[in-house]
Amino acid sequence: MTGARKTIQQLIAEEEKKGEQIKARMAELKARQKAEDRKKDAHRKIVVGAAVMAHIKIDPQFRKELLSALNKAVTEPKLRNVIPDLLSEQAFQDAMRAAAKRAAEEAKEAANAAGAAETQQAEGGAGKAPAPETRPPQQVKSGPGTAGRKSA
Repeated sequence: MTGARKTIQQLIAEEEKKGEQIKARMAELKARQKAEDRKKDAHRKIVVGAAVMAHIKIDPQFRKELLSALNKAVTEPKLRNVIPDLLSEQAFQDAMRAAAKRAAEEAKEAANAAGAAETQQAEGGAGKAPAPETRPPQQVKSGPGTAGRKSA
């Protein structure tokens, strides 16, 4: 029943080891928290950016104010090259026309595809399941001894 007692030096070494493990675990948790915060921040920036992009399309005054703010705040050429359509009214108008043209072409393609599908269905196109056979409803005879029987 009597085991060898640990020396004070051994107890100190064990506690130091536990302390190092706790520090490592804390560092891991802090790194995870930092990564999660970066993800949230990036997502927030995407949402706000999307809202700003949507609003500049409908409010010319906001677009002018944003243009002014971007010209003051975004001075590095590498970053300005990312948003040229937001830094110039002409570039913005050109980008909007191009986006409208693409949207019109996509809508036309979708309408053509829908029209082709309707035409195929109307012509009894290939791959269409045959319509189920329909029979006239059966009549129920009434009278003595025929309760609930259907005629054939």
